[in-house]
Amino acid sequence: MSTAYNKNEVDIQSLQSVRHNLLAKDITLQRIKRRQTAIGFINQLDIPAGLKDLIINHGFTLDLLQSIQPSDLAEDLGIDKDVAKLICDAARRLTRADRFENKLTIEP
Repeated sequence: MSTAYNKNEVDIQSLQSVRHNLLAKDITLQRIKRRQTAIGFINQLDIPAGLKDLIINHGFTLDLLQSIQPSDLAEDLGIDKDVAKLICDAARRLTRADRFENKLTIEP
């Protein structure tokens, strides 16, 4: 009887381990998808490729680019405030254009 109990205990531990691994992989996949979405958005910005690379390498997302002040972006990226303002403006323009396009698609 003791052997059966130990086998069940091991099975539960194995299942818990598998569950933990699956959850960790799901979290990783979610992060990858968010990162791919952010990169896709950044690549659509009307700014030079070098600035896009800089933004991507620093891990900025759509939400961050929309909400950050140009002076803070300039400090984070080590760039001029005017260049940071161009980036923020480009992010806002793209977001407005995307919302407008989606609104036209949704409305009959």
